[in-house]
Order: sequence, then C-alpha cells, then structure tokens
Amino acid sequence: MDLNWESALNAYEIELKVIENKSASTLDAYMNDLQTYARFMEERGRHNVCDVNVVDIDRFMSGFRRTHAQSSCARMMSAVRSFHRFIALRNDSCLDPTLHFRQSSSSNHLPVYMSREEVQRIFDSFGHEDGDVLGRTVLETLYACGLRVSELCSLDLGDVRLAEQLVRVRHGKGDKERYVPIAKTAADQIQYYIRHVRGKYVVPKESALFVSSRGTRITRQSVHGLIKKKVGELGMDPDISAHSFRHSFATHLLDGGADLRAVQELLGHSDIRTTQIYTHIQNKRLSDAYDKYFPGLDEGGN
Repeated sequence: MDLNWESALNAYEIELKVIENKSASTLDAYMNDLQTYARFMEERGRHNVCDVNVVDIDRFMSGFRRTHAQSSCARMMSAVRSFHRFIALRNDSCLDPTLHFRQSSSSNHLPVYMSREEVQRIFDSFGHEDGDVLGRTVLETLYACGLRVSELCSLDLGDVRLAEQLVRVRHGKGDKERYVPIAKTAADQIQYYIRHVRGKYVVPKESALFVSSRGTRITRQSVHGLIKKKVGELGMDPDISAHSFRHSFATHLLDGGADLRAVQELLGHSDIRTTQIYTHIQNKRLSDAYDKYFPGLDEGGN
C-alpha cells in the first residue's frame, strides 16, 4: 500500500487532537518532531510510510542524538513509536518497524550495511601489491562468510577447505564451532593469497591464515584500520565498519530469499531474535518468517 507522509501525518494529527484530546503544546511538539522525521525519511527515499524499516529509524535516531538532549530524543522516539503504531493498526499492509527497534547505547546501534555495488567497489579498489592482496582477501572473507572480525583474525590455515568451499569457524561467540560455505570467487581469492603472498611473510610455526607484514597473525585493530583507510580513500560512509560487512552479508542473503533460520546458523547466533536485530526487516515476508518462529513475541516488551 502506498501511503504518503502528508496523508499519514494529517490522519495522525486528527487522531491526537480529536480522539486522544492532546493539549495544544503536546500536539505541536509531536507534529514538529514527526515533520522532522518525515523529512529525513523522504530524503532517504522512503516516500511511502510503509517502506520504513528498523535500519532507517536507527540511522535517523543516531543523527538526532548527536544534536539533541536526551529528553528531546526520548520525546522524538515516543512520537515515532506512537505514529507507526497508529499507521499499522489502520493499515493491514503496513508493518510497525518500531516493534524491533531497540534504543540502546551507541555501541549497540545497528551497523551500516552496504549495497552489493558498494561492497564490490571496495574490493575492486585494491591493487596487486602484496598488501593490497592481503587487504582484499581479508575483506572478501569477512563479507563472503559473514564473520565477526575476531573470528576472521582467529582463522588458521587449516580452517579453510577450498576444494569443498567451506570455512571452519572455531572461535565463534561462546567458543561454538560452525562451518560456513564460501563463494568460489572468495575461495579463489584466498587461494591466490596463500600461493603468492602468505608464504613470503609467515614466520615459522605461525598457523594463522592471515598474517601481517611481520609474519604474525593479523589483529582486529589492523582490520579496523584497513577499513577506515579504504572507506576514507573512496569517500564512502565513514560509519562503515568491519561489522558492516557481516551485516551486509546477512542483508544480501535475505534479499535473495534466504530463510531467516539459515541466516541465523550462518551468523552463528544462538537466538533468532539476535538475527532479527542484525538484519533489518524489508518486507512482510521476513516479518511472517519471524512470527512463524516466535509467535506472540510482539506481545512482550522490547
């Protein structure tokens, strides 16, 4: 259903004024906040209110928090939640994206995700020098397997089974082991790195798959630094991080029709609710899948 912002806000204003009998000051505060919210969403390309998802809300609130007091942020979030609840109750085809939004500390915000084209742009920006080969291989593996940066750095040479296109993740969260398939393009990139770069630098008895120019296991800090430098060179969103590759992996799988349970296993999540936090809801198909596995979840608290 197409629902433009002007129509939706007008209907909600009538609800507040006539049905809920809000005071003039409360009404003005809510509508001013929602006008700001609507402008952001339209600038983001969300001209249909029903297209707004949890990532859009997270990006909006992240920016709003930088320039507003905590009390203003709380009022804004209250207005946004009430507005979307109103729209969802009166439009069966509109989901309430705030049901899955958890307002938390900045470290727990949903990470920025990239389009396939943006991911490819980063990969294609690397040259053929040894450092570039390492950098591209690290990021291709991070994305193709949906790994946490700590899992990537912990990979040993023996963890990759290139012929089978499988990667064993032995140091996942909670020390849980899992196997993750890897695309042929990424497997070929790893093969090239192993054959042409790793052997030049690795020190004796070092088991790590990815080694620095000093021949020892790469660190999380070096991966974060690599991404920050590359994103800066390309003029891309400065909020892109190592976790953005993992989030993009999950998002692109869901875009392609992957089952939410399968994505949960690939990410190594013990609880599908965690997967729901990392993967934004794009359409009713994903919401239906979530409801199927956790019926009645929305009746509890956020």
